[in-house]
Order: sequence, then C-alpha cells, then structure tokens
Amino acid sequence: MRVSWHVGLGRDLGLAFWAMTFFEATFGAYTSIWALWIEDRGAPIALVGLVLGSAGFVRPLVIGPSSWLTERFDRRRLLMASRGLGVLGLLVAAFAGSWQILFVTVVLNAMSELVFPVLQTYVAERSRENRAHAFSMIINVGPSCALMITPLVSGLLIAQWGMKSAFFLGSVTSLASIAILSRMDFSEIPEEDGIDLTSPATYAATFRNKSIRSVFVLHGATILSLAIGVTLIPIFLKEVRGLDPALISSLGAGAAFGTALFGLWVSRSSKLSAFPMFAASIACGAISLGLVTFALSDTLPWIVVAFILRGGMFATWAMILARMGELAPARLRSRAFAVVEILGGSAMSFGPIIASQLYGIRPVLPIVAGATLGALMATRMLWMHRRSRACEPVIASPD
Repeated sequence: MRVSWHVGLGRDLGLAFWAMTFFEATFGAYTSIWALWIEDRGAPIALVGLVLGSAGFVRPLVIGPSSWLTERFDRRRLLMASRGLGVLGLLVAAFAGSWQILFVTVVLNAMSELVFPVLQTYVAERSRENRAHAFSMIINVGPSCALMITPLVSGLLIAQWGMKSAFFLGSVTSLASIAILSRMDFSEIPEEDGIDLTSPATYAATFRNKSIRSVFVLHGATILSLAIGVTLIPIFLKEVRGLDPALISSLGAGAAFGTALFGLWVSRSSKLSAFPMFAASIACGAISLGLVTFALSDTLPWIVVAFILRGGMFATWAMILARMGELAPARLRSRAFAVVEILGGSAMSFGPIIASQLYGIRPVLPIVAGATLGALMATRMLWMHRRSRACEPVIASPD
C-alpha cells in the first residue's frame, strides 16, 4: 500500500498533521525533564509546582483573544510569530542560571500556544465528514509518533551533554513547525448550510450553549485530575524509584506509543470514530490504571507499561476535541476551541501546584489522587455518551 506524505488526509489536513507533529516533537524534547530542570536550577519542590503552574495565569490572556486576533490579522504570520516566541523561550531556559528566569520561558511558551485553538478550528472546518478520524490522526497519531522519537533522542543528548541539550532539540523542531506553517492555506472555508449568521459569535453565546458548556466543565475537570497525577512522576521516579533522568526522558516515549496506539484504534474502529466521548472514557480509564501502576510498582517492565497507559491523557483530550467539533456550530467553533485550550492548558498548569502540595505530604499521594479522580471522570464520560445516544437531537442542538 502506497503511503503519501499527507497520510491520506489531503494537502490541507496533511500540513496540519505535520505542523502538529512538530509542535509535539518540541514538547517531547524537554517535557520529561522540565520539572527536573526547574529543580536543578535551585527551586525547592513546592516552587517547582509554582513555576509549572504559572502558565495557567498567562494562557487565558493569550488564547482568549485568539479568535479576535485571527479575525483581524493574517493567521499564517500570526502563528509563525507565536511559534517564534516559543523558540526564544526554549533558548532562555537552556541558558537560565536560576529558576526565577524560567518564568520568562513559561510566559513565552504560553504565548506560543496560540496555534492550538486556531489549528483545531482549521481541522474541524476541513474534516466535516469524519472529524473523529481527522482529530485522531492529527492530534493523536502524528504527535505521538514525534513523542516516541524526541524523548529517545533527547535522552541520548542529555546523557552526552546534560539536560540543557533537550531545549536546543526543542528549538530545532519548533523551527521546523514554523516552516510548515508558512506553507499552509488559512483562507476561509464556506459555512455549512443552515448556519445562523444573525446571532453574534461571542464567548457569551458559546457559554450559553448547554451542550458546549457541559463539555467545558468535563474537559477542565478531567485534565486537572490527570495533571495532578502525572506532573511530578519524573521527580517521583528519580527520588523514590531511583531512576536516572536520561532513562526517565527515554521512558517518556512509552506515553506517546500508547497515544499512537489508541489513535490508530480510533481511526480503524467505526464505533469509536462515531462516538468520541465513548472513546474518551476508555482513554481516561487507561491513564487511571497507569497511575495505579506507577504508585504500586517499582520494577522497570511495569513502569514501562504505566508510561504506555499514561498516553491516555492526550488521547482523552483529542476525543473531547472531536466531540466539541461535532457539537459547536461553525460560528462558535473558534471560540469553543479557544475555551477548551484555555481550560485544558490552565488545568495542566494548576495541577502541578496541587500536586506539589500533596507530594510534600507523601510522594505517592498526587499519583493516587490523580488515579481516583481520573476514574471518576471516565465514569462521567461514559454516562454522557449513553445520555447523548438516548437524546442526540437535544444534545446536538445549536443553542
């Protein structure tokens, strides 16, 4: 079977696939040692969570106006400039002499995340026939393949030249993503038939939509719960399990492998593609099981399994995005995705603050808390899936 560069998605979505892949390659280059780097720069454990969580205060200020900005400025240039700030942030981190300077990296990285709601809207606009498949490939499969490779490369570089080399690798992959953005066509796609153009497209209108609002609440609560469990795993493995930072970075590829497997499963399963909330419940349950494994096992094979199950976190996020693409009317879609990104990103930022406090009580406590809360969220997703099947016309109504 012939494999094309756009992996069967077509030119527009194919470029989005590769752009998102290199975005996550950047993330994978340094995320496994980010908490360790903050600690290495002199921050005590309680302040590690503060640095990690500070992005939550910046992200709404950046992503909130994203719809307004993209309606008034050239989207391609705006996104390229945004990613350029991310490159600068990584270089600041590499040369930082103290943990306080890393707040600059946090701010610049948060500004670079403007690309995510814009690309999510882009994918939803261009994938009307099978959004779950497109989101699974672009949000799960491509990025996960990158996250399998870059942690391994990063681990080799760290073993040779130290942790700062991970940030140089991230800078290179981010520059590659900018090159791909420069090739993308961001021209408007004609609206679907039946779209109400008389009502204003505002955040207030987005929150008034009950179906969208319920997904907002679920998404924020889910990512916060899982972030509490996963954020300090590298420090837990180093301090409690005695693993080397280079090995921890390499093991991070297991999470990407798990996300990729789930994405391929969704792409090939008509049931999971048709019901993204059902798929999200499975992925969320998987990461909860992975967190239990981290808490209970100190043997390397089981830790590898736990990392694979940890891949359920981003798989959950992608399926919630796919569901939002189904629910949100076209006129509200960009703002709905912006809110999802703000809530998810802020939850990823605030989770470490809570986790660091729990870690100070007992290192395993944030992992147990994340596993418990994640299981509750998976149950809630399953309930929402069953309810949507029972009354789909009501759930899918625009406003």
